[in-house]
Amino acid sequence: MMGHDYLVEELGGDVNAPGIGSVALGATPFMMSAQSGDVPTVKYFLDHGGDLMKADDKGRTILHHAVSAGCCKVTEFLLSKGVPVDIDCGRGPPLFMAATNEQDKTLKILLDHHANPNIIISGATTPLLSALIYRSLKCMKLLIKAGADVNCKASTMTLLVFATMQGGYTNFIKFLLKAGADPNIPDDLGRLPIELAALRDCKEEVEMLLPLTTPIPTVQNWSIEGVISHVKNEDKKPMEQRHRERRQRLLKS
Repeated sequence: MMGHDYLVEELGGDVNAPGIGSVALGATPFMMSAQSGDVPTVKYFLDHGGDLMKADDKGRTILHHAVSAGCCKVTEFLLSKGVPVDIDCGRGPPLFMAATNEQDKTLKILLDHHANPNIIISGATTPLLSALIYRSLKCMKLLIKAGADVNCKASTMTLLVFATMQGGYTNFIKFLLKAGADPNIPDDLGRLPIELAALRDCKEEVEMLLPLTTPIPTVQNWSIEGVISHVKNEDKKPMEQRHRERRQRLLKS
């Protein structure tokens, strides 16, 4: 058969030769074989010198490629060959790739092999935040079940701060609150999730957050309308004054 065996044996092809160009981004034939989902192909390349630890230009090893493509059998096979479950070549571990690609099946395999659900990537994001950004509720549920911290403050924001700031995440906010996310942790400017939701005029989110948020002393009328009108009035103040008042409030608390 004129396939990978012909390439390797007859032509002396290097299974670890980095691919060139904007599509390959340094991925080797061995790495690409992981995306086939075919264990015998991957095993063949491994037997012919495939490097399990080598990374492409985007810091992805063969395990990263298998996980991103949702290839469960190949993921299991590579882990059985001793590839570290949290292998990181500078761009985050495979768990992060699974979350950003909404691959809950390979994500579950990694967690079953004790991948760290609270790993922080580039000091700025967690697998759970990635799953939220890409709207994968399945990945979020699996990560939380495995012990991911719903209140982890990766960089300057918690999951609730991110969700209330963006809009379009109402169902996720409901899910996070049920999972025990604390709505009293502010962003780097001292704004609470309820204030961020109010800034966007999202009554549904303000209503969800209201009973779980410690009343803000400066809000006279602690109701949906009261919070929204307070935040809108605050928003009209000059930036410097707002920051000053927030800092004082933070120091007091």
